[in-house]
Amino acid sequence: MVKHLALTSEASAWQANERNTSIDVLNTSLVFTKKAFETMKKTINPIRKYYSSVLERPLDTRQTLLLIHSQVAFALAAFPVECPLLLRAAFALWFGWSVRVCKQNL
Repeated sequence: MVKHLALTSEASAWQANERNTSIDVLNTSLVFTKKAFETMKKTINPIRKYYSSVLERPLDTRQTLLLIHSQVAFALAAFPVECPLLLRAAFALWFGWSVRVCKQNL
């Protein structure tokens, strides 16, 4: 019976250690995500200001990301790359969809 109690206490200690490790990993992930988001905002801010000056109206971050999304879709649909025709059609549809979303939100 004593051995069983010892194993139970060791299992409890292992479970507590495992919980602490999980919490540490979660905290580290949250800190990394926060830093990545702050870096992304610092990167997008100058682009947002540029688009605002070109369009002569203020834009928020979401609208800037939609414009970047449309530009990426256009680049993949328009520039010549060796890829199957079906993939090229998918890129063209993606571009059309992204332009439609931009028009709705701008």
